Amino acid sequence: MERILLIRLSSLGDIVLTTPAIRAVRSHYPNAYIAMLVAQQSADVLLENPHLNEIIQFNRLAKDTGEMIRILRILRQKQFALTLDFQRKFRTELLMYLSGASERVGKGKLCTIRVPHSEEKHATERYFDVLHAAGIPAEDRQLEMHLSDAERTQARDAFENAGIKEQRLKVGLFPGAGWKLREWMPERFASIGDKLVQNYNAQVIVFGGPNEIELVANVCGLMQEQVYHFAGTLRIRELAAYIEKCNLFLTNDTGPMHIASAVGTPTVALFGPGNHIRFQPLGEMHTTIRHDVPCNPCKQFTDRCKDNICMKKITVDEVWTTICRLLE
Repeated sequence: MERILLIRLSSLGDIVLTTPAIRAVRSHYPNAYIAMLVAQQSADVLLENPHLNEIIQFNRLAKDTGEMIRILRILRQKQFALTLDFQRKFRTELLMYLSGASERVGKGKLCTIRVPHSEEKHATERYFDVLHAAGIPAEDRQLEMHLSDAERTQARDAFENAGIKEQRLKVGLFPGAGWKLREWMPERFASIGDKLVQNYNAQVIVFGGPNEIELVANVCGLMQEQVYHFAGTLRIRELAAYIEKCNLFLTNDTGPMHIASAVGTPTVALFGPGNHIRFQPLGEMHTTIRHDVPCNPCKQFTDRCKDNICMKKITVDEVWTTICRLLE
Protein backbone atom coordinates (compact mmCIF):
# COMPACT_ATOMS: atom_id res chain seq x y z
CA MET A 1 0.00 0.00 0.00
CA GLU A 2 1.30 3.44 -0.96
CA ARG A 3 1.92 5.60 2.12
CA ILE A 4 1.60 9.35 1.48
CA LEU A 5 2.21 12.32 3.76
CA LEU A 6 0.80 15.79 3.06
CA ILE A 7 2.17 18.78 4.98
CA ARG A 8 0.58 22.16 5.68
CA LEU A 9 1.12 23.37 9.22
CA SER A 10 -0.72 26.69 9.15
CA SER A 11 -2.87 28.67 9.15
CA LEU A 12 -6.61 28.06 9.44
CA GLY A 13 -7.60 29.44 6.04
CA ASP A 14 -4.56 27.99 4.29
CA ILE A 15 -5.42 24.52 5.55
CA VAL A 16 -9.00 24.84 4.28
CA LEU A 17 -7.50 25.82 0.93
CA THR A 18 -5.63 22.49 0.76
CA THR A 19 -8.87 20.47 0.69
CA PRO A 20 -9.13 20.33 -3.13
CA ALA A 21 -5.56 19.00 -3.26
CA ILE A 22 -6.32 16.41 -0.56
CA ARG A 23 -9.32 15.24 -2.58
CA ALA A 24 -7.22 15.00 -5.75
CA VAL A 25 -4.54 12.89 -4.03
CA ARG A 26 -7.21 10.45 -2.81
CA SER A 27 -8.75 10.29 -6.28
CA HIS A 28 -5.37 9.40 -7.80
CA TYR A 29 -4.45 6.95 -5.02
CA PRO A 30 -7.80 5.45 -3.95
CA ASN A 31 -6.20 2.65 -1.91
CA ALA A 32 -3.31 4.58 -0.36
CA TYR A 33 -2.76 5.40 3.30
CA ILE A 34 -2.87 9.20 3.33
CA ALA A 35 -1.93 11.26 6.38
CA MET A 36 -1.64 15.02 6.83
CA LEU A 37 0.72 16.83 9.16
CA VAL A 38 -0.96 19.99 10.41
CA ALA A 39 -0.67 22.41 13.32
CA GLN A 40 -2.87 21.28 16.20
CA GLN A 41 -4.26 24.83 16.47
CA SER A 42 -6.07 24.38 13.12
CA ALA A 43 -6.38 20.61 12.80
CA ASP A 44 -10.10 20.52 13.56
CA VAL A 45 -10.99 21.81 10.08
CA LEU A 46 -9.86 18.44 8.69
CA LEU A 47 -11.84 16.23 11.07
CA GLU A 48 -14.39 14.00 9.27
CA ASN A 49 -12.50 14.44 5.99
CA PRO A 50 -13.09 11.11 4.22
CA HIS A 51 -9.98 11.46 2.05
CA LEU A 52 -7.55 11.26 4.99
CA ASN A 53 -6.66 8.17 6.99
CA GLU A 54 -4.88 10.13 9.69
CA ILE A 55 -4.27 13.68 10.93
CA ILE A 56 -0.89 14.12 12.64
CA GLN A 57 -0.92 17.19 14.86
CA PHE A 58 2.15 19.37 15.34
CA ASN A 59 2.40 21.97 18.11
CA ARG A 60 3.80 25.00 16.31
CA LEU A 61 3.93 26.98 19.55
CA ALA A 62 6.43 24.64 21.22
CA LYS A 63 9.65 26.53 21.95
CA ASP A 64 12.05 23.59 22.34
CA THR A 65 13.23 20.81 20.02
CA GLY A 66 11.19 18.18 21.83
CA GLU A 67 8.18 18.62 19.56
CA MET A 68 10.28 18.26 16.40
CA ILE A 69 11.83 15.08 17.77
CA ARG A 70 8.41 13.68 18.69
CA ILE A 71 7.02 14.37 15.23
CA LEU A 72 10.08 12.93 13.48
CA ARG A 73 9.72 9.70 15.43
CA ILE A 74 6.10 9.42 14.32
CA LEU A 75 6.93 10.16 10.70
CA ARG A 76 9.76 7.64 10.57
CA GLN A 77 7.59 4.96 12.16
CA LYS A 78 4.93 5.53 9.49
CA GLN A 79 7.45 4.88 6.69
CA PHE A 80 5.96 7.28 4.16
CA ALA A 81 7.17 6.79 0.59
CA LEU A 82 5.78 10.02 -0.93
CA THR A 83 5.65 13.38 0.85
CA LEU A 84 4.04 16.55 -0.54
CA ASP A 85 4.96 19.85 1.09
CA PHE A 86 2.24 22.48 0.60
CA GLN A 87 3.91 24.84 3.11
CA ARG A 88 7.20 24.96 1.20
CA LYS A 89 9.25 26.34 4.09
CA PHE A 90 12.62 25.10 5.33
CA ARG A 91 11.15 23.53 8.46
CA THR A 92 8.63 21.44 6.53
CA GLU A 93 11.25 20.55 3.94
CA LEU A 94 13.53 19.34 6.73
CA LEU A 95 10.73 17.27 8.22
CA MET A 96 10.20 15.60 4.84
CA TYR A 97 13.89 14.86 4.47
CA LEU A 98 14.34 13.45 7.98
CA SER A 99 11.15 11.39 7.71
CA GLY A 100 13.01 9.00 5.42
CA ALA A 101 10.56 9.37 2.54
CA SER A 102 12.16 8.44 -0.78
CA GLU A 103 10.10 10.88 -2.85
CA ARG A 104 9.87 14.44 -1.51
CA VAL A 105 8.02 17.12 -3.46
CA GLY A 106 8.50 20.74 -2.41
CA LYS A 107 10.59 23.84 -2.92
CA GLY A 108 14.12 23.42 -1.65
CA LYS A 109 17.33 21.48 -2.18
CA LEU A 110 16.33 18.65 0.16
CA CYS A 111 13.46 17.70 -2.17
CA THR A 112 13.73 15.02 -4.85
CA ILE A 113 11.24 16.97 -6.98
CA ARG A 114 11.55 20.73 -6.74
CA VAL A 115 8.58 23.01 -7.45
CA PRO A 116 9.60 26.65 -7.90
CA HIS A 117 7.39 29.47 -6.72
CA SER A 118 4.92 30.02 -9.51
CA GLU A 119 3.58 33.24 -10.95
CA GLU A 120 0.78 35.01 -9.15
CA LYS A 121 -2.12 32.57 -8.93
CA HIS A 122 -4.73 31.33 -6.48
CA ALA A 123 -3.52 29.29 -3.49
CA THR A 124 -5.44 26.22 -4.63
CA GLU A 125 -3.58 26.31 -7.94
CA ARG A 126 -0.24 26.68 -6.14
CA TYR A 127 -1.04 23.49 -4.22
CA PHE A 128 -1.98 21.84 -7.50
CA ASP A 129 1.48 22.75 -8.83
CA VAL A 130 2.93 20.46 -6.15
CA LEU A 131 0.58 17.66 -7.20
CA HIS A 132 1.26 18.08 -10.90
CA ALA A 133 5.01 17.85 -10.26
CA ALA A 134 4.35 14.45 -8.66
CA GLY A 135 2.22 13.32 -11.60
CA ILE A 136 -1.09 13.74 -9.76
CA PRO A 137 -3.87 15.37 -11.84
CA ALA A 138 -5.98 18.06 -10.16
CA GLU A 139 -8.54 20.51 -11.55
CA ASP A 140 -11.52 20.90 -9.21
CA ARG A 141 -10.86 23.84 -6.87
CA GLN A 142 -14.03 23.54 -4.77
CA LEU A 143 -13.20 23.79 -1.06
CA GLU A 144 -14.83 21.37 1.34
CA MET A 145 -15.36 20.91 5.05
CA HIS A 146 -17.17 17.85 6.33
CA LEU A 147 -19.59 18.35 9.22
CA SER A 148 -21.30 15.58 11.16
CA ASP A 149 -25.03 15.28 11.72
CA ALA A 150 -24.42 15.93 15.42
CA GLU A 151 -22.59 19.18 14.67
CA ARG A 152 -25.42 20.36 12.43
CA THR A 153 -27.99 19.45 15.08
CA GLN A 154 -26.06 21.39 17.71
CA ALA A 155 -26.00 24.46 15.45
CA ARG A 156 -29.73 24.18 14.80
CA ASP A 157 -30.44 23.92 18.53
CA ALA A 158 -28.16 26.87 19.35
CA PHE A 159 -29.94 29.07 16.83
CA GLU A 160 -33.32 27.99 18.14
CA ASN A 161 -32.29 28.72 21.74
CA ALA A 162 -31.09 32.17 20.69
CA GLY A 163 -34.44 32.90 19.05
CA ILE A 164 -33.16 32.66 15.47
CA LYS A 165 -35.91 31.32 13.21
CA GLU A 166 -35.04 28.62 10.69
CA GLN A 167 -37.44 29.87 8.00
CA ARG A 168 -36.32 33.52 8.04
CA LEU A 169 -33.33 34.99 6.21
CA LYS A 170 -30.10 34.65 8.19
CA VAL A 171 -27.03 36.77 7.37
CA GLY A 172 -23.73 36.29 9.16
CA LEU A 173 -21.21 39.10 9.68
CA PHE A 174 -17.57 38.54 10.58
CA PRO A 175 -15.99 41.93 11.42
CA GLY A 176 -12.69 40.55 12.74
CA ALA A 177 -9.48 39.41 11.07
CA GLY A 178 -6.15 38.01 12.17
CA TRP A 179 -4.52 41.20 10.90
CA LYS A 180 -6.07 44.44 12.12
CA LEU A 181 -5.52 46.24 8.80
CA ARG A 182 -7.84 43.74 7.10
CA GLU A 183 -10.81 44.84 9.21
CA TRP A 184 -13.55 46.93 7.63
CA MET A 185 -14.86 49.63 9.95
CA PRO A 186 -17.26 48.45 12.71
CA GLU A 187 -19.75 51.23 12.02
CA ARG A 188 -19.99 50.11 8.38
CA PHE A 189 -20.71 46.52 9.38
CA ALA A 190 -23.37 47.88 11.73
CA SER A 191 -24.90 50.00 8.94
CA ILE A 192 -25.16 46.93 6.69
CA GLY A 193 -26.72 45.00 9.55
CA ASP A 194 -29.41 47.60 10.08
CA LYS A 195 -30.17 47.75 6.35
CA LEU A 196 -30.59 43.98 6.25
CA VAL A 197 -33.15 44.05 9.04
CA GLN A 198 -35.01 47.07 7.68
CA ASN A 199 -35.15 45.98 4.04
CA TYR A 200 -35.22 42.18 4.21
CA ASN A 201 -36.44 41.42 7.74
CA ALA A 202 -33.18 39.50 8.08
CA GLN A 203 -31.78 37.97 11.21
CA VAL A 204 -28.27 39.41 11.51
CA ILE A 205 -25.75 37.23 13.34
CA VAL A 206 -22.33 38.64 14.25
CA PHE A 207 -19.51 36.15 14.79
CA GLY A 208 -16.08 36.54 16.32
CA GLY A 209 -13.22 34.64 17.88
CA PRO A 210 -11.83 34.85 21.43
CA ASN A 211 -9.84 38.00 20.57
CA GLU A 212 -12.81 39.71 18.93
CA ILE A 213 -15.36 39.80 21.76
CA GLU A 214 -14.98 43.56 22.19
CA LEU A 215 -15.15 44.16 18.44
CA VAL A 216 -18.35 42.13 18.10
CA ALA A 217 -19.87 43.99 21.05
CA ASN A 218 -18.94 47.27 19.35
CA VAL A 219 -20.66 46.29 16.08
CA CYS A 220 -23.76 45.11 17.93
CA GLY A 221 -23.84 48.26 20.03
CA LEU A 222 -23.70 50.45 16.92
CA MET A 223 -26.71 48.73 15.37
CA GLN A 224 -30.18 50.16 15.90
CA GLU A 225 -32.01 46.96 15.00
CA GLN A 226 -32.11 43.56 16.68
CA VAL A 227 -28.93 41.55 16.31
CA TYR A 228 -27.66 38.16 17.47
CA HIS A 229 -24.06 37.40 18.29
CA PHE A 230 -21.70 34.52 18.99
CA ALA A 231 -18.23 35.68 19.96
CA GLY A 232 -15.42 33.98 21.82
CA THR A 233 -17.39 30.83 22.62
CA LEU A 234 -17.31 28.78 19.41
CA ARG A 235 -14.75 26.22 18.38
CA ILE A 236 -13.78 26.03 14.73
CA ARG A 237 -16.21 23.29 13.80
CA GLU A 238 -19.06 24.92 15.71
CA LEU A 239 -18.40 28.15 13.82
CA ALA A 240 -18.45 26.23 10.53
CA ALA A 241 -21.80 24.62 11.35
CA TYR A 242 -23.27 28.00 12.33
CA ILE A 243 -21.99 29.66 9.14
CA GLU A 244 -23.45 26.81 7.07
CA LYS A 245 -26.90 27.72 8.40
CA CYS A 246 -26.59 31.31 7.15
CA ASN A 247 -28.02 32.31 3.79
CA LEU A 248 -25.25 34.87 3.24
CA PHE A 249 -21.94 35.70 4.92
CA LEU A 250 -20.25 39.14 4.89
CA THR A 251 -16.64 38.90 5.99
CA ASN A 252 -13.19 40.38 5.92
CA ASP A 253 -10.27 38.49 4.38
CA THR A 254 -9.78 35.90 7.13
CA GLY A 255 -10.01 32.18 7.92
CA PRO A 256 -13.81 32.04 8.37
CA MET A 257 -14.14 33.45 4.83
CA HIS A 258 -12.64 30.20 3.55
CA ILE A 259 -14.78 28.16 5.93
CA ALA A 260 -17.91 29.83 4.53
CA SER A 261 -16.84 28.89 1.02
CA ALA A 262 -16.09 25.33 2.12
CA VAL A 263 -19.54 24.80 3.68
CA GLY A 264 -21.30 26.33 0.66
CA THR A 265 -22.56 29.63 2.10
CA PRO A 266 -22.63 32.52 -0.42
CA THR A 267 -19.98 34.98 0.67
CA VAL A 268 -19.20 38.66 0.18
CA ALA A 269 -15.48 39.05 0.91
CA LEU A 270 -13.92 42.44 1.67
CA PHE A 271 -10.26 42.65 0.64
CA GLY A 272 -7.83 45.41 1.51
CA PRO A 273 -4.13 44.78 2.21
CA GLY A 274 -4.33 41.04 1.49
CA ASN A 275 -3.62 39.37 -1.84
CA HIS A 276 -6.99 38.79 -3.49
CA ILE A 277 -5.49 36.91 -6.43
CA ARG A 278 -4.21 34.22 -4.10
CA PHE A 279 -6.95 34.10 -1.51
CA GLN A 280 -10.33 35.35 -2.73
CA PRO A 281 -13.22 32.84 -2.60
CA LEU A 282 -13.84 31.19 -5.95
CA GLY A 283 -17.12 30.44 -7.67
CA GLU A 284 -20.20 32.28 -8.89
CA MET A 285 -21.92 32.32 -5.50
CA HIS A 286 -19.10 34.41 -3.96
CA THR A 287 -18.19 38.07 -4.55
CA THR A 288 -14.98 39.93 -3.75
CA ILE A 289 -15.03 43.69 -3.15
CA ARG A 290 -11.76 45.60 -3.28
CA HIS A 291 -10.08 48.71 -4.70
CA ASP A 292 -6.73 49.10 -6.38
CA VAL A 293 -4.31 51.22 -4.39
CA PRO A 294 -0.60 51.72 -5.13
CA CYS A 295 0.58 49.91 -1.99
CA ASN A 296 -1.53 46.75 -2.41
CA PRO A 297 -0.82 44.02 -1.49
CA CYS A 298 0.91 44.93 1.78
CA LYS A 299 3.75 43.00 3.32
CA GLN A 300 1.95 40.42 5.46
CA PHE A 301 1.18 41.60 9.01
CA THR A 302 2.97 44.93 8.67
CA ASP A 303 2.01 47.63 11.16
CA ARG A 304 3.44 50.54 9.19
CA CYS A 305 0.24 51.54 7.42
CA LYS A 306 -1.23 54.68 8.97
CA ASP A 307 -4.40 55.34 6.97
CA ASN A 308 -5.69 51.89 5.86
CA ILE A 309 -6.94 53.49 2.66
CA CYS A 310 -7.64 50.16 0.95
CA MET A 311 -10.35 49.27 3.49
CA LYS A 312 -11.68 52.83 3.79
CA LYS A 313 -12.32 52.91 0.04
CA ILE A 314 -14.89 50.11 0.41
CA THR A 315 -18.15 51.99 0.94
CA VAL A 316 -21.37 50.92 2.60
CA ASP A 317 -23.24 51.69 -0.63
CA GLU A 318 -21.20 49.31 -2.81
CA VAL A 319 -21.38 46.52 -0.24
CA TRP A 320 -25.12 47.04 0.10
CA THR A 321 -25.61 47.00 -3.68
CA THR A 322 -23.71 43.71 -3.89
CA ILE A 323 -25.74 42.15 -1.08
CA CYS A 324 -29.03 43.21 -2.67
CA ARG A 325 -27.98 41.68 -5.98
CA LEU A 326 -27.16 38.39 -4.29
CA LEU A 327 -30.33 38.29 -2.23
CA GLU A 328 -32.65 39.24 -5.07
